[in-house]
Amino acid sequence: MDIIAETPRFIIRFFEPHEQDTYLGLYEDERVMQYLPKWTRDDHIRIFNESLARPLPGDITGRWGIFNKADGDFIGMCLLRPFDDGSDNIELGYAIRHNYWGKGITGEMAQTLLDTMLAIQPDAKFVAVTEFGNIPSQRVLEKVGMKRSGNYVRKGIELALFIR
Repeated sequence: MDIIAETPRFIIRFFEPHEQDTYLGLYEDERVMQYLPKWTRDDHIRIFNESLARPLPGDITGRWGIFNKADGDFIGMCLLRPFDDGSDNIELGYAIRHNYWGKGITGEMAQTLLDTMLAIQPDAKFVAVTEFGNIPSQRVLEKVGMKRSGNYVRKGIELALFIR
């Protein structure tokens, strides 16, 4: 088990191949999917399989699982990936199971992940996008020091852009 970061409440780590159904279950909840791209099950399987690859040393991008330290329960997933605007920016993304909403986990995860990756790559610049109606996610991004910086259009959808 390759741990990326941990807090007293959870660990962020690479997924294991046998966790595919756990990962896919996250995207079967309509509440979780409300503000996420509408990909097919095959898309999610492909993305999960891609997330199993371990990056080269110094690479701060990837897609990881968030697991409760107390009982090993799957909380959700988080990612850092190259932003699709052609810049050197790294995009923060996440999806959290509904039963973990409102408990401060998303903010704690985002802060922990960004701090961990800045220790590896101190000059990294982070961005995030949300749908306009996703106010809770926007508040999380602001709490971790990201600032609203206009809008960004991805695949024809205008999104709120945050930078740090």
